[in-house]
This record gives sequence, structure tokens and C-alpha cells, in this order.
Amino acid sequence: MTDSLLSIRDLVVEFPTPAGTVRAVDHVSLDLRQGERLGIVGESGSGKSVLARTAMGLTRTRAARVSGEVVLAGHRVLDLGERRRRALWGREVAMVFQDPLSALHPITPVGEQIAEAVRRDPTVSRKRAAARAVELLETVGIPLAARRVHARAHELSGGMRQRVAIAMAIASRPKLIIADEPTTALDVTVQARILDLFDELCREFGIGLIMVSHDLGVVGQHTDQVAVMYAGRIAERGPVADVFTRPGMRYTSALMAAIPRRDTTGQSLPRPIPGLPPNLLDPPPGCRFEPRCGYASARCREEQPPLLPMTGAATHEYACWHPGIREVVA
Repeated sequence: MTDSLLSIRDLVVEFPTPAGTVRAVDHVSLDLRQGERLGIVGESGSGKSVLARTAMGLTRTRAARVSGEVVLAGHRVLDLGERRRRALWGREVAMVFQDPLSALHPITPVGEQIAEAVRRDPTVSRKRAAARAVELLETVGIPLAARRVHARAHELSGGMRQRVAIAMAIASRPKLIIADEPTTALDVTVQARILDLFDELCREFGIGLIMVSHDLGVVGQHTDQVAVMYAGRIAERGPVADVFTRPGMRYTSALMAAIPRRDTTGQSLPRPIPGLPPNLLDPPPGCRFEPRCGYASARCREEQPPLLPMTGAATHEYACWHPGIREVVA
């Protein structure tokens, strides 16, 4: 892909534990083009956040074992040393973490933290960076921004802290933003504003976006592509409109059915997915969704399904022996 911004190939991330090895990401491959928006969805523990952090070069604990390839804007992230990886952060890639309180410095005023991110560009003066910090807080919808720049993280509400984290992420206008549940702590009106801001950045400046989320509605409206993860693997991926309207993998169908809906009587009728995700210390040998799937067969218990292309949609792939849509390439 000549216009590829991020290319992940055969990525494996393992964490040794006293009880055994947990493979949190299991041979995952993904691509993201410049200006494209990718949503990564799945239940808690599916590997979404580990995948996102590894793509940025943050999975660097001594115990973690990482293999495969991650190429970001021409840089092989997994091969870079500490200094070179840090040089990418802010300029090439920025991340909005799920917990903004732990991501922000507890003592330094938030305005100074944003200004520091702005000054990743050495041509920006301290005075201009301070003014830009106020502008960014206004952009993400924080009232009285000129006063809030002097506040510390613990003095702000959860929603304000999240908006500060987003302001820091966009401060240097990076090529890629990775947002891990970026709107969880925000009310509906602010959430809409932030999501529209992400859309505008991608559209006007060609910034790529990876949005990790439990909210399929948000992903459906604000991303171009979607990857559905289950137990460390990609269960389905493709254009968001195709995947959500014609899901091939039974897990994707189950996720869609679990969304609260309204029937003619006005009652909300979500259908929860039975059972629990597998223990990654000892996952099933075949399809990992098999113990929870009402359509599973002996083949599902014994053989791991590969990603197969949907007929008429080569970029839409699913991993299921008994897909919900039968129009597939065998």
C-alpha cells in the first residue's frame, strides 16, 4: 500500500504469568491509510487496548513478548530504541488514553502540559505555545479556558480531564491519533463535539484515526473501517457499513443483537451474549467463540477458521465456519 500510514503484520503479544502465558494479541494484521478512520470493537479482554498500545510502541515491559511487524509512517516501531520511539510520539502518533487521570501529570498545570506538546515543534515559542494551549482547550469545549490552563488534573472533572487529554493529542497535529475509549466520561453533547472534531481532523488534514470502543453506535457513525476482535484475534474486518449490515462472523451478529433496540411497544430488547469469553491461559483449540455459539459444530470445536472474503466485497473478511451470511467464498 503506497499510501499506507500504519501496517501491522502477524502481530503477537504475550504476557507470561505464574499460571501460564496469556496471548493477548494473536497473529493480527491490519492496515490504515492516511486520513482513514478505523474502529476496533469487542468485549473487555479481547485485546483491543493491547493492540492499540503496541502499535504505538508502548508495550515495552520486560515480561512482554512481542513479535511481528508494525510500520508507522515508514518507521518499524518494534525495532526502534527508546529515544527514537519517543521522537515519534506527538509528531507522528498520539494517543488518548482510557484513563485521563493516570495519563496527565498530577502536579503540572494542564496548560503547561498542552504547551509542552505544542512545543514538539521547535519553531514554536513559549508564548505562542501557551496561547495555543488556551485555543486547544476552547476547541475541545472546555469553558473559561484561559483560567482552566492553570488547573491541575485533580481539580478537573472526569469529562474535562478527558478533553484535556484530547487537546494534548491533537496539539502537534500528528499523522495518527489512537483513541482508547475517548468519549467514555463525556456527556452526550460534548461527546458529539469531540467526535465531530476527530472527523474534521481526518478530513481536513489527512490524520488517521484508530478508535477503540465498546460503543458500536459511535464506531458505526464515525469510522470508515472496523475490526471486530475476540479473544485476541480478528473475528471480522472490513468497511463499517458492510460489516454492520452484513456480518459474516456469528460473534459480530451477537454483538449487533446485544445493542438495545425498540420494538413496537417501546420496550428495549437487547439480547445478551450467553457465557463468558474464553480463558486465554487455555483457549479452545478451534473457534474461540464456539462455547458461546448456538450454531457451532464439531468442526468449530476442532479447527480454527481463517479469515475468508465475502462474495462481492473483497475487503470484507470474517472468520466463521457457519456464517450468518451464506454468500461467501468457500
